[in-house]
Amino acid sequence: MILRLSSIALGLLPLATALSASDIPADTPVSQLIKDASVQLATGNTQDALLYFDAAITRDPRNYLTYFRRGAAYLQIGRTAQAQHDFDKVLELKPGFEGALVQRAKIRARKADWAAARKDYEAAGKTDAIAQLEEAQGAAIMAQEAADKGDWDSCISNAGTAIVVAGGAYDIRKTRARCRFEKGEVIEGISDLQHLLQINTGDIEPHLQSSAMAFYSLGETDKGLKHIAQCLQSDPDSKACMKLRRREKNLDKDIQKVRKFFEKRQFATASKLLIDRGEEDPGLLKEVKQDFKDYTEQGYIYANSPNGLYQTLVEMTCEAYVEMNNLKKGTPYCTEALQFNPNSLHGLIHKAQGQLEADEFEDCVRTLDHAKEHHQSQKLDELHNKAHTLLKRSKTKDYYKVLGITRDADEREIKKAYRKLSKIYHPDKASANNMTPEDAQKKMAAVNEAYEVLSDPELKERFDRGDDPNNNEQQQGHPFQGSPFGGQQFMFRQGGGGGFPGGGDSFKFQQGGGFPGGFPGGFGF
Repeated sequence: MILRLSSIALGLLPLATALSASDIPADTPVSQLIKDASVQLATGNTQDALLYFDAAITRDPRNYLTYFRRGAAYLQIGRTAQAQHDFDKVLELKPGFEGALVQRAKIRARKADWAAARKDYEAAGKTDAIAQLEEAQGAAIMAQEAADKGDWDSCISNAGTAIVVAGGAYDIRKTRARCRFEKGEVIEGISDLQHLLQINTGDIEPHLQSSAMAFYSLGETDKGLKHIAQCLQSDPDSKACMKLRRREKNLDKDIQKVRKFFEKRQFATASKLLIDRGEEDPGLLKEVKQDFKDYTEQGYIYANSPNGLYQTLVEMTCEAYVEMNNLKKGTPYCTEALQFNPNSLHGLIHKAQGQLEADEFEDCVRTLDHAKEHHQSQKLDELHNKAHTLLKRSKTKDYYKVLGITRDADEREIKKAYRKLSKIYHPDKASANNMTPEDAQKKMAAVNEAYEVLSDPELKERFDRGDDPNNNEQQQGHPFQGSPFGGQQFMFRQGGGGGFPGGGDSFKFQQGGGFPGGFPGGFGF
C-alpha cells in the first residue's frame, strides 16, 4: 500500500501539536509560564493553559494568584470540584481574598449549599448576592411545597427561580422535572433529566425515564433509542437499560415495517401489524398501550404524560381503513383518533364519510369545512365537493331515495327497484295496499320520474353532479317536453314471465293533458 507523505503528516498533526508537561522547559520563568497560560486561555486552549498553570504552581506553590487563575480556568470547562479546591487554597494563602470568596460562594450556591454560600458572600460583603441567594433558597422551599400539593405551575415557576442560582442542585432539578412531566411538559422535563445526568453521571433512572418518555410519550422513537444507548455507554452492564433497549428496538422495527407498507400503499398489510389478531399476534396498538401502562407503573413514564406513540399508531390505523374505504372497521380507531386530536385529518374524513352515508349532508359539509381549516388534501377536496353536490341535490329531489337504492347502485339494482315499486303502486293493487288510486298515481309518477333519470346514463351523470334534469330552474326546457302529450307519461308493465322491459301486457297513464281535458279519468289504455 502506498501512502502519500502529506497524508501521513496530516494524520500525525494532532499528535505533533498536543502539549504535555514534558514539553515545557524546566528553566522557564514562572512569569513566562503564567503569560503562556493566559495566551492559551485567550485562544480557547484551556487544557494547555492548565498545564502551564500546573508548572507555575509546582515552581511557586505560594503564589495565590496562580491558584486563583487556575481555578477560573477549571470553571470554564465545568470542573467545579477542582475549581473549588483551588479557591480553598487561595483563601488558605490569602484569607479574605474577595475574588476567591465570591467564586467559591457561587459554586456552593450552585449546589444549593445555602449556608456555606451565604457565609462566603458575607465575608466578601456582597449584600446583593445575599439577597438573590435568599430568594433562591425560599423559591426552592416553595417549589417543593407546591409539588407536594400538586400545584405544578407554581412548582415549575419557583424551581426555575431557584435554578437560576442553584443550577447544579440535583434535588431541585429533579423536582422541576417531575412537575413538568406531571403537567404534560415532556420535552422540558426530559431537558431537566439530561441536566441530572450531568450532575450525577452514574445515575441510571434519568436515562430510563428520558428514553421511555421520548419513545412512548412523544412518539419520537429515534430519540428514545438514542437516550437508552447513552445509558449503556454510561453503564454497559445495566440490565434495566438493556431490557428497555431490546423492547424499544423490537417495536421500532415493526413500526418501520408499517411505515414502508404505507409508502407502498399496502394498507391492508399494514393494518395486520397494527391491530389485535389474537394472543400470539396482539398488534402494535395493544403492545404499545400495554407498555405505556407497565412503564408508568415502574416510574419510567409519568401518569399525566401524553401517549404520543399510541396516538400516532391509532391515527395510522384510522388512515389505513379510510384508504381501504372500510368505514365499519375503521370506526373505533377513527373515533379514538378524534378523541386524541379533534383536528385529525383521517378521523374527520371518516366522520364525514359516515355522515354522507347517513344523508347528513349539512353536518358533513361542516365537518369538512373544519377539516379544511387545518389540512390540505386532495381526498378532502374531492369529498368536500361531493358533499356540497349532495347537499344541493338533497334540497330538490332525491331519485335514489325514491327508488330506495344507494347512490352506488348499478343498472341491475335500479331496474329491480323499479319493478318492485311498479307492482306496489299498480292501480289494481292500490286498495290492497291501503292507498287510493290518486295516491298510487302520485307515487308511481315519482317512481317513473326517478327511473327515467337513473336508467339513462347521461341523465344519471347530470343528476350525480347536482344537476336535476327535471328542474326547470336548472335547464332550458324539460327533458320530457318532446312528448306529444306535453306531460309526464307513467308506464306500468305487468305479467309476461318477468321480462323487463317488454314481455307481457303494458299500459300507461298520463298526467296533465296534451288533449283537451285529457283522457277520461286521467288514464289512457
